[in-house]
Amino acid sequence: MLTDAELAGMRDTSQAALPDNVRIERPAPPGDGDLDPDTGVWTPADPDLIWQGKGRVRPPTAEDIEVLFGDEQVTKLRFIGTFPFNIPVVEVEDVVIVTSSSDPHVTGRTFKVTSVSGGSWLIDRRVALEVAE
Repeated sequence: MLTDAELAGMRDTSQAALPDNVRIERPAPPGDGDLDPDTGVWTPADPDLIWQGKGRVRPPTAEDIEVLFGDEQVTKLRFIGTFPFNIPVVEVEDVVIVTSSSDPHVTGRTFKVTSVSGGSWLIDRRVALEVAE
């Protein structure tokens, strides 16, 4: 069994290893927004900011997700997002934006949360991600 000090040390170590800066947003519910009566243009409401700070988006794993749409096969790449253990609750469909990273291929990219892991004695918060289209 871990002591509180050991758990805190593991969390500190994990957080110190997060190289990216990320922003996590929750899209507004469908139907939230404004309709311009003159032009008929619908402007969706802005997303809610869930959290902003250090994180890590790992490159795709060796396993791709194959999804069939009718007769077409689409391959989606899976990423893992890692964040400090004590951030607000992240939900499926939330959006993760990498605002800066040491990897130029990740900076500025947007990902959609596809699953959220959990458990006792969390050292960090991990979510599965797919590239947002």
